[in-house]
Amino acid sequence: MHNRIVVDIGNTRISCGVFLDDKIVDLSHHLLSNTQKAAADIAEDAAAMHIEQIAICSVVPSVSRSLIEYLSTHHQKVFQVSGESQNLITGIYDSLGADRIANIAAARALYLKKDNAIVIDCGTATTLTAVSHDGRFLGGLITLGLGNTFRALHQSTEQLPDIEASHNGQPPLALAFDTQNAITSGCIYGQVGIIEQWLKVAKRELGSKTTVIATGGYASIIAPLTKEIDHIAPDLTLHGINFIAEAAMVPADQV
Repeated sequence: MHNRIVVDIGNTRISCGVFLDDKIVDLSHHLLSNTQKAAADIAEDAAAMHIEQIAICSVVPSVSRSLIEYLSTHHQKVFQVSGESQNLITGIYDSLGADRIANIAAARALYLKKDNAIVIDCGTATTLTAVSHDGRFLGGLITLGLGNTFRALHQSTEQLPDIEASHNGQPPLALAFDTQNAITSGCIYGQVGIIEQWLKVAKRELGSKTTVIATGGYASIIAPLTKEIDHIAPDLTLHGINFIAEAAMVPADQV
């Protein structure tokens, strides 16, 4: 494995992982509004650690363009994950998000020897993405994520407070006795219910044993409230970016 910095540009933050061989040795996070600071830090780390490549996965094209432009002026070799640039997952459609491709590439590499895997990504959006052990994309689902559900309630309903920042991450009581906790419980258990129903119908359609992995910023809140999640993998996307970038550097018959 080559040494690289992998960068996951999401809708709210930029996550960076330094991989030496196949292990993450350093993690950092930047708000999306601090793109220039993130770019400077990445370039500095790459030069100091003699990094061979920077691999980027982005769902915000304007930010990735800015980051790539900055890194290019600092003579860094950049690889960008896309459906066209990767060779680990087959059967994808043109607009499938690069983060979802990275997630199932990592799920396949880390958790599958046979059968199928499903990745539940609990982020700005909540997504389900399925993959077979031989790397075939098997479909997926998308809905509003937990944070956006909080915000949508607040923005569209005058008397309901904005409570996302005050949620402490503890499992809520199902039945609440004030508005704030009613929103918290309702949104969190609503996500749990969506995910459990998704998994029920997805497993029925897939028809074989399926491993379920949860990732994303809200996975630590949602996953413990259901028995349907087999693994919680906070850094799954970063690992997937690294696997895809590595595979793109070797001949297809050696992947």
